[in-house]
Amino acid sequence: MNRALLGILVAAAVLFFAGLGRPTLFDQDEAKYTQVAREILQTGDPFTLQVNGRPWFVHPPLYFWLVAATGWVLGFSEFSARIWSAIFGLLGAYVTYLVGTRLFSPRAALLGVAVLVSTFQYFAQARLAVFDGVLLAFMLLAVYAFLRARDSDAVHVVYVGLWTGLGTLTKGPIALLLPALVVVAFLLLRRERPQIPGRALAAAAAVYVLVALPWYVIETVRHGLPFVRTVIGYYTVNRFLGVVEGQSGPWWYYGPVLALGAFPWTAFALAMVPFHLGRRGTDGSPFVLLWVAVTLAFYTAAGTKLPNYALPVYPALGLGVGALWDAALRGEARARRLVRWSLGGTAIALVLFAAELVVFSRLKYPEYLAAMQRHLVVVGAVLSAWLLVGVILYAVGRPRASFTVLAGSTWVLAAFLVFQTLPLIEARRPIKPVAAAVRASLTPGTPLVGFRISDHQTLLFYTNHPVLWLEDVPEVVSLACRMSRVVVVGRPNDLREAQGALATVGTVTPVITTDELAAVALRRSDTCRKIPGPQ
Repeated sequence: MNRALLGILVAAAVLFFAGLGRPTLFDQDEAKYTQVAREILQTGDPFTLQVNGRPWFVHPPLYFWLVAATGWVLGFSEFSARIWSAIFGLLGAYVTYLVGTRLFSPRAALLGVAVLVSTFQYFAQARLAVFDGVLLAFMLLAVYAFLRARDSDAVHVVYVGLWTGLGTLTKGPIALLLPALVVVAFLLLRRERPQIPGRALAAAAAVYVLVALPWYVIETVRHGLPFVRTVIGYYTVNRFLGVVEGQSGPWWYYGPVLALGAFPWTAFALAMVPFHLGRRGTDGSPFVLLWVAVTLAFYTAAGTKLPNYALPVYPALGLGVGALWDAALRGEARARRLVRWSLGGTAIALVLFAAELVVFSRLKYPEYLAAMQRHLVVVGAVLSAWLLVGVILYAVGRPRASFTVLAGSTWVLAAFLVFQTLPLIEARRPIKPVAAAVRASLTPGTPLVGFRISDHQTLLFYTNHPVLWLEDVPEVVSLACRMSRVVVVGRPNDLREAQGALATVGTVTPVITTDELAAVALRRSDTCRKIPGPQ
């Protein structure tokens, strides 16, 4: 490994690992996935994944095995939950370099890695306890193995089977399907038929089957059609043909995602398209263009749309932008012109970046946005000044310094986000003190009710106690009248509205109250009528 690559990876490690365990796990995916891993150890069953004590037929188990392993060694925490995303983020960056050296020059590959690790979405996903970075690393390894096999190194076809098999065990057949679509499109465009022995192809298929399929077989034998219908039918086939869990979007859904996620390279990601269209005679240019186009076309055609689905685009964008900068540094007139236009467009990209963050925050976290307006203005001003320095450096004939400053803008942004913005948000997130108070008030056998807060999956993780998610007051009353004591957690307004009905159970004792969540303990009186209800 050369020094420049090592330096980039060390800088990326700082970006991915610094303060990794500081913020509380976020609701839904982070909290739920970590809880699934914890319940692997609690149940002693590594095959049937569970959450809240019930089978969870959604995703394959590899990622959860990894988190369970770090939880077993280090204990379950924000750091032990997120560490695998950071590790595989680094691995993905390294493999992107290997792919880049096959498609472009070593310097273009280095520049491409620097672009990749400094794109906003890649940085963000490397710090979240989700499996998208793990899946991407396996897909990149499969692409690299294909490129090696294409160069008559047939043994690497077997590695294609291994890496796509591990990817399938991480998130399903998409780990095989998406790289295969890119590779087939590339071979058709080049009118090329790789000379790979049939024996090597058979070995690759056998490795894939041995790695990817046993878990599916075991769970099908264990659970039969309910497993097949849910994991394969609903969460695999219907994820493309239909809409899973209401996660739909318009045909232009990934435009704003990439405009935000590719920052600070958004304008360069657009400029790389005409640059590489003019270099169709090479292998690298059509490959990265097809990589981007096929991935976006596939996920645009899918009924289910999520921002993290765009993650596989970024290695190709990184290498494409890296090759553009490499050509500009070599003095290629067209590339230099495109870089100048992109630098001019960086101001527009910054405005779009800020606007999208504000709109997203206003829609989803309006109270956080209101509390941080002054802080965000400071962040925007510092980032604008930093990017202006990059533009000026290019204008005075220092393109290498300009590239370094542009890439470094993500480290500047990360310093604010990790050490200032997230602590401000954390101060307004009550789940840890609420969970601590709830844990202290729970006695053996006491049910814990999440009242109209099924979106607060962090309650399950931080209390480490089964939660009954109930929506209706009669359900809560019925349960409390059958039990001697129940603890109920909900939003303060909801609990206030239900106060009269809850008082009919018996004694209502406040446990904790915050702006966002509150908890009360209900102790049944002798006069409480035992109403039939959910068991």
